[in-house]
Amino acid sequence: MTDQALLAQLQSAPDSALPELTARYAPLAAAIAGRILPGRPQDVEEVAADVLITLWRSAGTLDAATLRGFVITTARNLAIDRWRALRRRAEVPLFDGDGEDTAFLEQEVLGGVLADYIRTLSPPDGEIFLRHYLLLETAAEIGQRYGLTEAAVRSRLHRIRKLLQEEVPR
Repeated sequence: MTDQALLAQLQSAPDSALPELTARYAPLAAAIAGRILPGRPQDVEEVAADVLITLWRSAGTLDAATLRGFVITTARNLAIDRWRALRRRAEVPLFDGDGEDTAFLEQEVLGGVLADYIRTLSPPDGEIFLRHYLLLETAAEIGQRYGLTEAAVRSRLHRIRKLLQEEVPR
């Protein structure tokens, strides 16, 4: 069944379309959520289910050509929202700030040219970049950690992004 047929069936007969929808897109949504919520299988499962519900509710406005992208984006956004909620309740551990977190992120998450470039940034710019884009810390949280204003953190992030666009080959 094509995505277009799946969307049409989802609108006309949702009960018969849900098994196909689940088989096709739940694993993708779970995989994306699993990268953001490692070690939290119940949260991953709930995010995947929420993605399917969102897809079902939006079926009338979606385009079959962008359906996969919709699932990916929705899964990422819902997983980040869940991670932030868990973090506010102190249910997700944060790195302890002893330097091992930067090494872990460089080795496990970043690769090649980007990791090499981040190592060349003057402290604490590399750490600010990693904390914002990989640990999903807010500018206010990072500012508090490093004794900077939120505006200063945002300014540094903007400068780093501009440098990355110039320096790192695509």
